[in-house]
Order: sequence, then C-alpha cells, then structure tokens
Amino acid sequence: MSRWEHWLLPGILAAVGVPFLIAGGVIRMVLPQTIASHAQEVARLRVATAETLNERGVRVLLEGWVSNRTPPSDRPPLVAYNEYHQVRREGELEWDRVRSYTPILWVEIPGGVVEIEVGYTLRSTRSRVEEGRARRYDGFQVDDPVLVLGTLTRAGDRPIVSEAQIGFETKLSYLESLDREQLTARWLGLLFLVLGTVLTLGAVITAYLVWRGRLNLFVDG
Repeated sequence: MSRWEHWLLPGILAAVGVPFLIAGGVIRMVLPQTIASHAQEVARLRVATAETLNERGVRVLLEGWVSNRTPPSDRPPLVAYNEYHQVRREGELEWDRVRSYTPILWVEIPGGVVEIEVGYTLRSTRSRVEEGRARRYDGFQVDDPVLVLGTLTRAGDRPIVSEAQIGFETKLSYLESLDREQLTARWLGLLFLVLGTVLTLGAVITAYLVWRGRLNLFVDG
C-alpha cells in the first residue's frame, strides 16, 4: 500500500470542505447585500402613473394589469409565458424551463397604457396552461394584475419600458418576498459555512493524525 494513499481521506475532506467554506462566505456575505440593494431601489421608487412617466432613462415601477391590446399567444388564454418540461433526475421529477415567450406586452396603469418591450423576464406568474402531465406553461393572460420594474426608454403619450421584470405581485408583497430571500440566503450561507468548517477541520485533524502515525487508514498486506 503506497504511503500517499494514507492521505486520501484528508484530501477528500479538504476538497469538499474548502469549496463549501467559499460558497458559504459568498452566499452569506454577498448575496444578502445584493438582495438588500435591490430592495432599497424598489422601496425608493414610487408607483408610476401615466402623468409621472416623463423622464427617459430612469427606473420605473408600475402596478397595473395586462391590457386587452396584447394579442393571445399560441397557448391561449396566455399572452406571455415560460414553458416547462418535466424531467426525471436521480429518481426525482423536476420541472425544467425550456423557453420563454415574451412578445410586446401592453400594461394598463392609472391614466394610460404602457408598452413593455420584448425581452422582459417573467419573475412570477398567475395563470397556467397544462399540456398533459409533462408540460406546462406559466404566464399571464389579459386582466392579470402585474408589477413591472424596468427602464423608461420613451416618455410622452406612448411610454415604453425596456429591460423589465414582471411579477404577479404588488410593491409591498415584492418587498416582503425580498426580505424572505435575504433571510434564506443568510441561513443557507451559515449552513454551508458550518459544513465547510466541519469538513475542513476534519481534514486537518485527519492529516495530523496520519502524519504522527496515530491513524492508519489502510492495513498493509
């Protein structure tokens, strides 16, 4: 038995533990701050009306509902959607998003209608169309309430918002969900840090015992 094989276990523990430590630090320190910065941005924004959409290039927050100007998609009554397929991984069924259908969307807000440019993201949705057991479409249909966060690229009588994120929520409920995400990130980061610390310390202790000859992981033939 090669003497280097005695170092196999501490090597494995270190190879697993150190990445856990790094991931835990990033999740606990960086991710909550990123979420908090986004939450502060949303909290500062006032919910816009047609009269306040008058400065191009600024971030805007809209509370409204999907206008009947928006034509139906190929999956009526949805007008925009994410498509999911069911797959099996390691014996578990999961839903994979395979594509997004996000054409121009018209949103009614107090005092007018806003055009949402192609390329927006559906953050959370209300309506669903199912196709058998293995395929579904989650999206929006006409009159669904929406919250839109994006950049005003054209003001005036026909305002346009681009780079938008759209969700089935209000400003208040979105801020509450961001608070929950921050808490989850902190606890998940702590869990990774604890696991990484335990594994890394195990690697150090095992390596020390092997070095001192107090631990023989293999019986020589």
